Amino acid sequence: MKDFLKVFLFSFIGFFLAWLILFKLGINSLPLQSEDAIPSIFTGISIVREGTLNLDSYYQMMVSKYPQPDDSNLTPFYLRKINNHYLSAFPIMNTILSLPIFILYVPFINSVSWNDIYLLSHLSGSFILSISCVALFYLFNRVLKSSTRNSYLLTAIYALATINLPLISQALWQHGAVQFFTILGIIFFLRERYLLTFMFLGFGILSRPTAGIVLLVLFIYLLVNKKVNLKLVINSAIGFLIPVLFFLIYNYIYYTDLSNQGYASQLGNSWLGNFPESLIGIWVSPSKGLLIYSPIFIFTLIGIWKGYKKDNLVSISFWIILLHTLVLSKWKHWYGGYGFGYRMISDVIPFFIIPIWYLLENYYDKVKNGIIATFTISLIIQLSGLVFFDSIWHNAYDTGFKNTSWLWSVKDSEAAFNVRRVLVRFNILDKACEKCLPGNR
Repeated sequence: MKDFLKVFLFSFIGFFLAWLILFKLGINSLPLQSEDAIPSIFTGISIVREGTLNLDSYYQMMVSKYPQPDDSNLTPFYLRKINNHYLSAFPIMNTILSLPIFILYVPFINSVSWNDIYLLSHLSGSFILSISCVALFYLFNRVLKSSTRNSYLLTAIYALATINLPLISQALWQHGAVQFFTILGIIFFLRERYLLTFMFLGFGILSRPTAGIVLLVLFIYLLVNKKVNLKLVINSAIGFLIPVLFFLIYNYIYYTDLSNQGYASQLGNSWLGNFPESLIGIWVSPSKGLLIYSPIFIFTLIGIWKGYKKDNLVSISFWIILLHTLVLSKWKHWYGGYGFGYRMISDVIPFFIIPIWYLLENYYDKVKNGIIATFTISLIIQLSGLVFFDSIWHNAYDTGFKNTSWLWSVKDSEAAFNVRRVLVRFNILDKACEKCLPGNR
């Protein structure tokens, strides 16, 4: 129990202070990473203060600061207007998971300010990633019986060497909820408690539909490798039915129709990724690639190579990583839009850690130095994201999904741009890009 509390406290305090210190010092002045997180935060406030998902009381506050980008007279893309009520356009599971933060915070404020929104965004994002770290530590230490040393190292890789540190833990993204439910699903899958397995995986799908890839792979694994009986099928079905019923009930009460859900409108017309360029970009784009932003994932590939035929969990991880990257490569924003690194692939980060676990368990002496070296490099990259990510690079170079040449430039990559920002800071360069104002860093 002491280890789990330690993991939670170090993770939560570390994630939150990583933003707060830089923000207070003026090193990174971006208070909110994405407008996508706005309705989730206000939904948490509304649940605690008014007992509803409706955001009517906060609509003017939201649109006064974050209106629809192309027409301020329209309802913002992150909201839905249904029967004269305003609701979040995004799933609510991240809000549900972070309710402890809202319950502890909201009763102590008289009126909601934007400072409260910024604090709640980072507190809730840090909370979800922290409980995910605890769940991952439990998976390795108690379920897979890894040593405490290896379990701490793997949890540190998950928390610090991936974009979980600079991005997913710093706002109320959907990705953190997906990771948490996925890890719980893996835990109960390995314990052969399939009702809970498919219940948690179902809640992951409610957070982001692409989480269905994990459920599909695990279900196929059961069909191929287990003796399927009526009890297994019934338990799996009941488990999955729980999140389905939860979704149908709250959708009926508030959204009235499936088409009013935020992701529903995107499913039919957004598969415009330029394959195979997009798939290659997911892995090695200078400004978005998995192996560029988290070089530690080199050992994920080595772990898959070494363990694919020897360990079922490694082979499951391979298929989930492969299918997820293939599917997302067809999504028009395969690079993750405005965000640091490989945001669209962050849902399956736990499966990138599992092959590294296999290497540590079976080839520790051979791989420990390489893992520590790439962990250190990956950590430095994530720290650079905390310091520099403020959307300025995107504003300077992002030309959208139709022309993705900006994602392949080394000279104008995010890393190169950040180096120029430092040079501007020390008056070595006048400006960091052609569009940038002199002295803008």
